[in-house]
Amino acid sequence: MRIAIFSDIHANWQALEAVLRDCPPVDETLCLGDVVGYGGDPKRCVDEVMRRGWLTLVGNHDRACTDPEILEWFNDDAASVVRWTIDVLGEERLEWLRGLPDSHVEHDVLLVHASPRDHIYEYVLDTAVAHANLELIDGGVCFHGHTHVPGIFGLSEGAVTHEYRVDTFRLKGPALINPGSVGQPRDGSPTASYGVWDTEKETFEFRRVRYDIKGAQRAIRKSKLPERFALRLETGR
Repeated sequence: MRIAIFSDIHANWQALEAVLRDCPPVDETLCLGDVVGYGGDPKRCVDEVMRRGWLTLVGNHDRACTDPEILEWFNDDAASVVRWTIDVLGEERLEWLRGLPDSHVEHDVLLVHASPRDHIYEYVLDTAVAHANLELIDGGVCFHGHTHVPGIFGLSEGAVTHEYRVDTFRLKGPALINPGSVGQPRDGSPTASYGVWDTEKETFEFRRVRYDIKGAQRAIRKSKLPERFALRLETGR
């Protein structure tokens, strides 16, 4: 079985469209959350994900759209986009966001937005946080997003390892695997990032694809969202 793993679309329709064109034939698609936030096309992205019926997890930006208290944790610019997103989505889409689960297990693999320890909010960016979460999954594998940085945290002789390769990785636990961000990559490459998991071969293929960055920037500017969210798409930061 081949499963596409998407994460952090962030209302970037141009990136989502490019990833859908690039994605090879798969049996299923799973989304690790944050369909909205930062970008200028939340309605279009939510409608596409809803229409396709993907199992989708809740991300912190998704949750902020349905729980105003979460906005206290956001910087002013990010919070302003969430408020705008709430206004444009409409109740049916907000109700869909409200019903998203915070975790899922597929073929004995855990899927979350952020981390095994904190499914929605914790960033796995350093070895200490990675080590704590690797211990929690007891030799297993977890797919997660949230950091927008693709890569694999693992353990070798008790030490945390971190690697990223744009090819195929053979799944072996313990491992925290981040497919990167469809709509707002932050690893220095402006290309959309996602991956394909083969459950029979027990492999994960990282994939990158160019998309219409100018179009995504126009959508942000047309909606009068903070300019820095348009500019950062050029550098993948």
